[in-house]
Amino acid sequence: MITDPFDAGPRGAFKALCRSYPDDTVFRGDDGFRSLWGPIFYRGRADGSARLLVIGQDPAQTEAFTRRILSGQAGRRVQGFVEKLGLTRRYLMVNAFLYGIYNQDMALPHLHDPEIEAYRNQWLRAALAPGRIEAVVTFGTPAREAWKAFLQSPAGAGVTVFQQAALHPTADKPNGPISRQDLLDNWNVALQHLHPRIAHPDAAVPLVPYGADFTAAELPEIPSRDLPMGLQAWMRSTDFWATLASPPGTERANISIQVP
Repeated sequence: MITDPFDAGPRGAFKALCRSYPDDTVFRGDDGFRSLWGPIFYRGRADGSARLLVIGQDPAQTEAFTRRILSGQAGRRVQGFVEKLGLTRRYLMVNAFLYGIYNQDMALPHLHDPEIEAYRNQWLRAALAPGRIEAVVTFGTPAREAWKAFLQSPAGAGVTVFQQAALHPTADKPNGPISRQDLLDNWNVALQHLHPRIAHPDAAVPLVPYGADFTAAELPEIPSRDLPMGLQAWMRSTDFWATLASPPGTERANISIQVP
């Protein structure tokens, strides 16, 4: 009998936010959003117990299947990052965009659209309201800009929690301007700033920086407690099992699932 823990869902203010959210008239397919995949809200503790708030960019095809953000390759890298801070449970991850993006040039200019920004700010305010968040880390430029906009809004007035910017978890691309070493060096700086800010980790651990590449231990599986009930273990420990199928369609709609 499988007895893996699972995420029973959001509570309180988070549950209310999941009941009422912007639809495809706000996140329009014509603006570069994969609105037909539906909204994907969070990963982690949407119950007020989180000590670290993580802000990413947008969900992709793996997340469309698991219904939790940062659950693919980027998610496993981020999981390793937060575990280096001693956090195995008490974190909350949200995205700058509630829906996936299929065209960044079209979608990113909508980061500060009033309805998109207002809804995102409600999530950030709900995360901070219990007073337990000790630090915020933003992965990528849209996430950083989303946090800055929150601080300048009425919802973020008076917020003084420490925030650290870091490169997007998959910023390193073959033959791109950012190498794997560039990414890991950037993350090491972020960890150095964040580690002393987490006063109540799930486990007190010494800070171990990244080396020249990710190790297997730095790419842990997504914890079952972060995902809905019944998702298989291989979905938590395998990258690229969900890919865009060919032909993708008008909004890159088709997802191909490969079972190991």
